[in-house]
Amino acid sequence: MIKKEEQPTTPDGMTRFLWWLAAADIDILNECRTEKERFRIIGISVLVTWIFATLAWGYFFSTILDDDMIVGLLALFFGFAILSIDRTLISAMSRSQGGVKIMPLLFRLVLAITIGLFVSQPVVLMLFKKDINAQLELSRQTKLDAYRQQLAKLNAAELNGYQQSMAEGKQRLAEKEEELKVYREAYIKETDGTGGSGRIGESAIAKVKKMAYLKSEEELQAMERTWAPKQREIQAKINRLHSEDSLKESIYLGTLTNGFLAQIEALNELTATHPPVQQRYRLIVFIIVLIEVMPLLSKVLMPRGEYDEKLAAATAQGAVGAQLEADKGEALAQHYQEAALAADKEMIDQLFAASSDLRKEQVENLVKEWKQREDNQYRRFWEQAKKLLIGKM
Repeated sequence: MIKKEEQPTTPDGMTRFLWWLAAADIDILNECRTEKERFRIIGISVLVTWIFATLAWGYFFSTILDDDMIVGLLALFFGFAILSIDRTLISAMSRSQGGVKIMPLLFRLVLAITIGLFVSQPVVLMLFKKDINAQLELSRQTKLDAYRQQLAKLNAAELNGYQQSMAEGKQRLAEKEEELKVYREAYIKETDGTGGSGRIGESAIAKVKKMAYLKSEEELQAMERTWAPKQREIQAKINRLHSEDSLKESIYLGTLTNGFLAQIEALNELTATHPPVQQRYRLIVFIIVLIEVMPLLSKVLMPRGEYDEKLAAATAQGAVGAQLEADKGEALAQHYQEAALAADKEMIDQLFAASSDLRKEQVENLVKEWKQREDNQYRRFWEQAKKLLIGKM
């Protein structure tokens, strides 16, 4: 029996999408039976990188924005930007002629690695989120303590002055109370017979000591009345300083957010103080960078095949056709100029030939007129002749 020729199968939508991700010419690829799976693999690697970059950008913007819709739109936009860069790099390698050139390849690798390093940061933060949050609390407390020390150092002179005034006032009251206590005990001893006179009751010495006791009590009361408003004023100033410090602390705490930069700082502190975390951090970054470089590496590692040869031939044929069209246009333009010049020359010759008799008749009339006028000069006659025969100069 005669076997029917195999007709090329029409690729499904997913396959065409993967080919588009691989920056492949679908018309040429349909003619290459052995190349279709290779470009499906490249498309899958680009798809994985695209999804990975979109998720990474989404987490990055979620650390600095609260609107989920804006976060989603920004993640899709920057993820598509990474996709465009990957497709550009792959397409540039497909269009390059000959073997793989070192300098363009190195440039593309450096660009891909740079993008991978940046994209890896949000992913690492997401993986170490719990440890980073714990480190953020420690860092926040450390920063708050340092800030409090700065505030205390800044207000030390003023606060020490208030505290010293408060201590001096209390010291004077304490001394006066101690003095009053001594006078009161002396008076009591003098009245109960245990004093220096040995008499019981209100003796002359007891009365003198009583007067000293009462005078000291009055002085203490007057001092308390004078000191009370001063004490309240000094205490109000001390409370004001504490309130200002508390307000400054609240404002400073508001600046200690859990944003992207704060998380990066906490991650650096974790890697600096915990060597195991640092090793795993480097390993994760390496894997993420490898994912970003994967489309470019898959294009480099896979050998040139039928598709590349056909694409190079089509590109060369297109370039030759464009050059031929350019040469044809140039030749036509040159021919047009030559034909136009010949036609203009022929028309001018015909014009001068047709007007020859008329110009001769006009010259004869001019000569007759010049001979009739004796005052005309030769130069003026020649100018009129040129205007008549040749035109205005």
